[in-house]
Amino acid sequence: MASFMEPIQIFSTLAAAANFGGSILQSPLIMPMLMLPQIPVQYAGTQTAYLLQKSEYFFPPLNGVCTLSNLVLMGTAYLYSSDSAVAAAKLPRLATAFVLNLATTAWALTIMVPMNKRMGVLAGQMEKKVKEDGQGAVVKTEESELRRLQARWRKLNYGRATIMIGSAIAGMSALLVRA
Repeated sequence: MASFMEPIQIFSTLAAAANFGGSILQSPLIMPMLMLPQIPVQYAGTQTAYLLQKSEYFFPPLNGVCTLSNLVLMGTAYLYSSDSAVAAAKLPRLATAFVLNLATTAWALTIMVPMNKRMGVLAGQMEKKVKEDGQGAVVKTEESELRRLQARWRKLNYGRATIMIGSAIAGMSALLVRA
């Protein structure tokens, strides 16, 4: 079995776990604070948009590196699988980790990103109205849509995090395979 695999496996497993940890904390800790009724909705909208925008600089690249690492590991295990029982045993686990990384990306792009963009638009509209009005009046439909999207995002983020931890577990199980 290729000697370079184990450090890459450790990295991709830890990165998937970090991706899970950072993402999962947003649902029970951060998003509920942004949903507090004491926080004026225009500020909650701006803070939500900021959080989601800044998260895009960290989580997608991290998941991309995990996906690429697991692809390389899966390909290497496949190439060695006929000559190595360890590679053959690792292959399905690494394939699972790779597929779950792809599923995380698909979940994010098809479910989370549209909500992120809509919340950003709503935040911009509310901020503009506050500047124009000067008193912070926000249209109730925008407020209720933002609050609804925050709650939906919070719930659906648990689904994304579940896929992420699945990838970390699959990677960890591949690490445990020994000769």
